[in-house]
Amino acid sequence: MHGRHVDRGTFMWGAAGALAAGGFASLPRPVRAAYGGGPTMTPDEALARLMAGNRKFVAGTLKATDALAERRADVANGQRPFAMVLCCADSRVPPEQIFDQTVGDLFVCRVAGNILEPGGLGSFEYAIANIGSPALLIVLGHQNCGAVTDSIKLVQSHQHAPASIQAIVEAITPAVTATAQGAMSAGEYTEAVVRANAKLVAHETVARSAIVKKAVGEHHLKVVAARYGLDSGRVTLLD
Repeated sequence: MHGRHVDRGTFMWGAAGALAAGGFASLPRPVRAAYGGGPTMTPDEALARLMAGNRKFVAGTLKATDALAERRADVANGQRPFAMVLCCADSRVPPEQIFDQTVGDLFVCRVAGNILEPGGLGSFEYAIANIGSPALLIVLGHQNCGAVTDSIKLVQSHQHAPASIQAIVEAITPAVTATAQGAMSAGEYTEAVVRANAKLVAHETVARSAIVKKAVGEHHLKVVAARYGLDSGRVTLLD
């Protein structure tokens, strides 16, 4: 018996299309099997695990890097991350350390200003549709974000950044224009825009993706915004 050959790439993106159209339950049996049964924990459990890890980071009692060689071997042939993180490219914001997680735990996209760009959104859609294990997506802004600080200055002075840096400024601009400075100092205003930007990106991640929206609607995934303090090391969830 001869059937049509389907390569791995076609199979995986077919899974993504099926998910967008009808959700997890609508996927054909072979595709659902590729999920490995879906998320390994509930969204609330995933969030609690990250926040517990952050408390260890703040206290300086990291444990996730114990037995690192063994863990590396465990995940060499496949990944089952329980959470996804969109955070800034800033070298002071390492998500695995901040949340005390190890190799294979987090599916991470990093870009200046933790903005939502097509490649990042597609990466998260891929993780949902083809890995299936993430139960949480956290958009992590941070204290004293240089991308936010510079974007505020450029927007307020009606100037443009050079080259492709302008794309970052344009992505952050909605958070700037939506946040009135009033009597806030420059530092206070930057902090307000950092928080507004993280919340806006979290909202846009759901609004712009049928795959993310479906996973959220079926309670397989939660999307939250948070703020990381460079000085304290503490992650604060944003309403």
